[in-house]
Amino acid sequence: MREVAAAERRRRTARLLVHGALAIASAATLFPLVWMLAAAFTPNDLILARPFRLWPEQATLANFAAASEAYPIWRWLWNSLLAAAAVTAGKLALSLPAAYAFARGRHRWRDAAFGFVIVTMAFPTVMVIVPTYLAVVRLGLVDTLPALIVPSIPYIGFYVFFFRQAMKALPPEMFEAASLDGAGFLRQFVDIALPNVAHVVPALAAFAFLGAWNIFLWGQLTLASVENKTLAVGVALFSDIEGAQSSWGPLMAVNSLAILPVLVVFLVARRSIERAFANR
Repeated sequence: MREVAAAERRRRTARLLVHGALAIASAATLFPLVWMLAAAFTPNDLILARPFRLWPEQATLANFAAASEAYPIWRWLWNSLLAAAAVTAGKLALSLPAAYAFARGRHRWRDAAFGFVIVTMAFPTVMVIVPTYLAVVRLGLVDTLPALIVPSIPYIGFYVFFFRQAMKALPPEMFEAASLDGAGFLRQFVDIALPNVAHVVPALAAFAFLGAWNIFLWGQLTLASVENKTLAVGVALFSDIEGAQSSWGPLMAVNSLAILPVLVVFLVARRSIERAFANR
């Protein structure tokens, strides 16, 4: 009995140590985010004041007002939301039927084509950034949101792969029964494949949205006008403001605007992400 009790104490101590280490690591990870959000609502001259205070005694929106006076941050927010939503919709619209064709199609070159799609995932986007930029210039899309949206949509290798795996996991008997009832290839896609992989869609939509939201390098190349920039690109402009090193408040306000949609999307899609990867 003593040995059992001693072993239980050791396990309990080990769990406490692990949980304590995880709590410390979580606090260290979250502190910069919490400080950024707090600084966005703190008067600029009090952000680095002593003694340190995480949250101000009286919150203010002055930093957001100062940031909006310097640059059109609300236009940037709208541009970011519009571009991310369009890219997400485009990726889903292309990857779902493509994945179904690879999962249930019977054409001769199906596996070879799918292999090519997988291979494209190994190449970084910077490899094609020059020809893509030249194409955007010839199409007259430079300095417009379509220049950011259109080239981003075809990068769907990951989404095609994941949707295909989810569709291949469906019982073939479901499709055979539908075929006997007269349902064609497209009808089976709409009535069987889509409803049964619906739990995966929010997770991959979240990945697509976050990826589009954080586009920086391509936005720097194609969005020249200040009013056409997205938040991810526009935040960098605050380093050019005279006295920017002392203007922590407006900078943290813009960063908060840039990160809040990311947090919202992750929190909304968290359960779907867990289900998608657990039930793949």
